[in-house]
Amino acid sequence: MMYGEGTVKLKRAANGFVVCFSDPEIVESNKKKDKYEDPEVDMVFTEMPKLIKFLQDNLEKLLQEDEYDTAFMKALKE
Repeated sequence: MMYGEGTVKLKRAANGFVVCFSDPEIVESNKKKDKYEDPEVDMVFTEMPKLIKFLQDNLEKLLQEDEYDTAFMKALKE
């Protein structure tokens, strides 16, 4: 995949959990300009309810489509 992994990773931290993902806004920005910015973001949540709320509110937009797979599947259907 060229611009993002389409994955969200959860890791245990000493004080809670870390959510790792590619920021969709940075990914889009990288497509439009020459200056590259690392889209990888790590967020620490010390409370489980806040982690769950974040995932409920953002999971769909964080799981970006894989552009290669999408184009490949489209080509197969033609």
